[in-house]
Amino acid sequence: MIEWLSRVDPERPFLRTVERVWTYGETYDEVRSRVTSEVLTLRPALDSDSVFDCLAAIAGGGGVLLGPSIEDAPETLPKGTALVVFTSGTGGRPKGVRLSIENLEAASVASTQHLGHDQTDTWLLAMPLYHVAGVSILIRSIYAGGSVRLLPRFDPEPFSAALHADVTVVSVVPTMLHRLLDHDHGPYEGLRAVLVGGGPIPDGLLQRGAGADLPVLPSYGMTETFGQVATLKPGSPLQSRAHPLPGVQLRIESDGRIAVKARQVFSGYLGEPDREDDWFVTSDLGEIDCDGALKVIGRDDAVIVTGGENVDPTRVELELLAHPGVEDAVVVGIPDEKWGQIVAAAYVGTASEQELDLALRDRLPSFMVPKRWLAVESIPMSSLGKPDQSGARILLQE
Repeated sequence: MIEWLSRVDPERPFLRTVERVWTYGETYDEVRSRVTSEVLTLRPALDSDSVFDCLAAIAGGGGVLLGPSIEDAPETLPKGTALVVFTSGTGGRPKGVRLSIENLEAASVASTQHLGHDQTDTWLLAMPLYHVAGVSILIRSIYAGGSVRLLPRFDPEPFSAALHADVTVVSVVPTMLHRLLDHDHGPYEGLRAVLVGGGPIPDGLLQRGAGADLPVLPSYGMTETFGQVATLKPGSPLQSRAHPLPGVQLRIESDGRIAVKARQVFSGYLGEPDREDDWFVTSDLGEIDCDGALKVIGRDDAVIVTGGENVDPTRVELELLAHPGVEDAVVVGIPDEKWGQIVAAAYVGTASEQELDLALRDRLPSFMVPKRWLAVESIPMSSLGKPDQSGARILLQE
C-alpha cells in the first residue's frame, strides 16, 4: 500500500480537507511515521488523522478493523488479512469481512479500467470511512494517483459546492442524491461519473439526476467485494442496469440469487474459515440480460413470507416512493401468529394510511399490501444513509 503512494509525483495533491491540502509526498511521510504491525481497531471520523491511521495500519501488515462499534477485537488476524470491514448490519448482526491487499488491488484495477479513472480525477468522499463505500474511495484514488476531497459529513450545501468546484467523480446512495437535488437541482458540469448504489433506486431519480447534468451510473457491489463489481458503462444510455467490471464474472443461481467470481471477492468472514468456492453467492436477487448487464431486483434474505406467499419488500418500497404523498419508506416483515409474518411499512409523508392502502391495491397483489402502517418523522437510517430495517422493525412492533 505504501508503495502505491511512493510511485506518484510527491508534489501532486492527494487529500483535500477543509483545513489544508496534503500532497502525496506529505501523505507518504505521515503514513510511514504511523506504520504499525499490530492489529488496529478504528472507528474513524472523516478527517485526515483517520485517513493516515487507516492507511498506516494496512501498510504495516498487522491489519485494521473498521467499524462504528467493534467488540472483542482479536489480537491477530488470519495471514494475508490487510483489512476487515464490518457489514452495515441493517438487516441483522454486522459481520467482519476479511480482505487482502490482492482484493484491494483487484478492485482498484477493475474500477479504474471501467471508469477511466486517472491522476486528473478528484473523488468526493463524504461517506463513513468504516464502511466499504468510504474506504474504497481512498484506496482506488491512491492506486490511480488521483485526489480525494474529504468532507466531515454529508451535508447538501458543501457537497453541492464541491461538485460545482473541482470534483470529477463521486459515489452516493439514493437518499444522498435525492437530498442533493432537493437542495440544488443543477445543472452540474465537469463531473465524469456519479455512482449511485447501496440500495433500491426509486423510479425517476436517475432521470432527475441526468436532468441536472449529473452523469449518473447505477452501481452494484458490497463489502464482500470491496465495493462495486458492476456499474453502468460511462457514456451508455441511461438505464437501471449495470455492466460487470473487467475481471468480474456474474451469474444467476437457480433460486435467483446473484453470484460473483473475481479476484476482489473476500477471503472469508472474521472468525470463520476461508471460503472454498470461487463463486460467492450473495443474498441479492437479480437478472442478467442478453448483453450481460445486471439488474438487481431485491434481497433474498429480506423476503417476507406471509400466509405462504413471498413478498419482496423492495418492490413494495418502490411503489410507495412513487406515490406523491410519500417522501421516504421502509418495508419489513413483523412476526404474526396467524400469517407467520405480516407486511409492515413505516413512511414519511403527507399521505394517509387509507390513501396508500388504496393506491397499492391498484398496483400490487393484495398479499403484498402492508397490514400495518406507521407514519414517522424520519426513517431509521444506518450511518451510510441506508434504511435500518432492524430499527424500523422495532418501531413497527411497538
